[in-house]
Amino acid sequence: MKVAVVGAGIVGLSTAKALVKRGHEVHVFEQFPLFHDRGSSHGRTRIVRKAYTSAFWTGLMTEAYPMWADLEAQTGQKLVTECGLLYFGNRDSERIQTGIAALESLSVPHEVLGPAKAPQKLSRLRLDGGEVGIFTPEAGYVRADLALRVTYDVCVAHCVQFHLSKGDPHELAQSHDLCIVAAGGWITNLVPDLDVRVTRQTFGYEQTPIEGAVWIDDTTLAYGFPSDDLGAKVGAHENGPLTNPDDMGVPGTEDMEVINSALRDRFGITKPDVQHVTTCIYTSTPDEMFRMGWVGDNILFASCCSGHGFKLGPWTGRTLAGITEGQPIPSEFHFQA
Repeated sequence: MKVAVVGAGIVGLSTAKALVKRGHEVHVFEQFPLFHDRGSSHGRTRIVRKAYTSAFWTGLMTEAYPMWADLEAQTGQKLVTECGLLYFGNRDSERIQTGIAALESLSVPHEVLGPAKAPQKLSRLRLDGGEVGIFTPEAGYVRADLALRVTYDVCVAHCVQFHLSKGDPHELAQSHDLCIVAAGGWITNLVPDLDVRVTRQTFGYEQTPIEGAVWIDDTTLAYGFPSDDLGAKVGAHENGPLTNPDDMGVPGTEDMEVINSALRDRFGITKPDVQHVTTCIYTSTPDEMFRMGWVGDNILFASCCSGHGFKLGPWTGRTLAGITEGQPIPSEFHFQA
């Protein structure tokens, strides 16, 4: 089949790679220069993990997580740093309790650590007496920038054609057997009734060294990474302000307060020094599930929402390639346009 893919973020590139390796002719259409910073896939790092506070996502990641190692083996590029993840919060929190239950039911390696031992996994961390940290060693971060480039390189090596064009799905559906839309925050232009919320999130790099695991605070949903040459990346996962993805991003004051509060309260950094502050587009749905569906007979769309989307990029690409060849859309993600 001759397939058009609209969008060259992690989902679009992974889909193109999966399709071309199955023998299809693939054309990718991207409205901005490749590896741009306007959408959801840009930046240096993304958290990758096998464990979630949900049994559904944990089960899915047991399949998806090893695909990063597969991509490393295919490309010879080190992409994942497995430093572990520490998810911490109140011992009685619903997400903490369901997370522990999910890990136990799926036999995912983990430790539940109190205030004395949790800082052994994450330097400077402060937990209260009623709080715990769930440490999972099969987690860390993926170099998002490198992942995009090596996936692109595989596509080019297998003769995927790239077009610097916005690409109208309805027009492409006339000149191709199938059009797959993986347009991130622009997906609502194609499917206006899609229940996807497009927001802009803020992150930056704290200059005080923080070492150890990647982390997520269950109370505020602030998250962070161990320090690299830019600093310790810290962001706010809670939905930021609604945004038009065509607009240039402006860091949010509320997000910055979440970031600074996390640095003060959790890491004892009395005067945070957050540099290289920028934004990225988030998409989210009320139930945090992806959305996949058909527009007409030969336009397939996928909205693989932020927070889950990047770490599942290779899995989503393989899944969309399978749908192209007649497999059903996963029932949890199916959306009737």
